[in-house]
Amino acid sequence: MDATIFTFLNMGALLGWTFVLFLLLSQLSATQAFLPLIIQQLTLPFFDTPIFDTTTSFPDDRLPIINLLLFLEGICFIEVGRIAIGQLKGNLVLGVILHLIRMSCLLIVLPAGLTSPSDTKVMISTLVLYSWALTEVGRYPMYLFPSSAMARYVRLVLPIVTFPVGAFAEAVGAYWHLKQLLLVGADDAATRSPFHWVQVGLLIMVVGINSLLGPTMAYPALLKKGLPVLLGKNDKSKSTRKKKD
Repeated sequence: MDATIFTFLNMGALLGWTFVLFLLLSQLSATQAFLPLIIQQLTLPFFDTPIFDTTTSFPDDRLPIINLLLFLEGICFIEVGRIAIGQLKGNLVLGVILHLIRMSCLLIVLPAGLTSPSDTKVMISTLVLYSWALTEVGRYPMYLFPSSAMARYVRLVLPIVTFPVGAFAEAVGAYWHLKQLLLVGADDAATRSPFHWVQVGLLIMVVGINSLLGPTMAYPALLKKGLPVLLGKNDKSKSTRKKKD
């Protein structure tokens, strides 16, 4: 495919994630005080949904913001496919696992969490969205401006903060939802549905990976790349090599 197509995809993804971040910020009471009424009226429907029954299979009616995120995740899967065929540099296994976790959260955890009567569950789900949006808004500029030192700095440093917050929130949200699914009685019709056990399996995966592999493997790898950039060691090592040459 022509490189121009992927450039437009990256631009669309950056605009999409920026819009998601704007939607999240627009829901803050402090922000709403400064937003025109028409903007509030346009952003609020993205978080409106019918009541979601957490004991059933995947919801028929999703939050509009979830549908937007599913579209943006589709672009991410195109990137994973490009890594698989060698068009992009990246860790294929990590990419597949990361976006499988995101899809599990989008289809199972977040629809229930964002519409929960519990403020704590809503907060955890919102933290997940903030971590994703900030990470992606910081990631795509490096694809669009690969020679930019600032874009590279943001890309490598920002996940040092957003990754642990997002991984923790995903694991907590998945655990709460998993606990609720497992409390369903054995005679309940939901437990006889294949979707019920698919959800259970996916949520166990999210909790396990985020609790065990995230802190021990994924985050140390991020620190290995990001900390030298944050501390300016990369620039010092480059200047030292130039002086030696």
